[in-house]
Amino acid sequence: MTEPFGNETVEDVSEAFDLLRNARRRGVLYTLERNERMSVGTLASRIAAWQSEESERAPDAGNVETSLVHSHLPKLDASDVVEYDRDEQAVELADAASDLDPLLECTREREAGFAAVSGLQTSNV
Repeated sequence: MTEPFGNETVEDVSEAFDLLRNARRRGVLYTLERNERMSVGTLASRIAAWQSEESERAPDAGNVETSLVHSHLPKLDASDVVEYDRDEQAVELADAASDLDPLLECTREREAGFAAVSGLQTSNV
């Protein structure tokens, strides 16, 4: 049974938090916010660059791409947050992504280091 929570249900809110729980999924959304359609390879490179700035262990862009293709992009696509074209290896935001904007505003403040890599202006962060 789901309970109402504003205009949404607790189930909807829980799904939103689940989507944003992973840093790479947040990285996808941050990057695509400013860059319309993007290749998975370019997206993986930007996320790897961000994660290497945030951690002593720099992830390999190839490993990031593998995790995006096999886990994160399908999950975001299934939730109608992104449109992931597997054949063309391209991804872009879907209309439903705007539902996550209030939550992303909170995370963006704490992950300001991603702004330089994703193309976001730091004054907007």
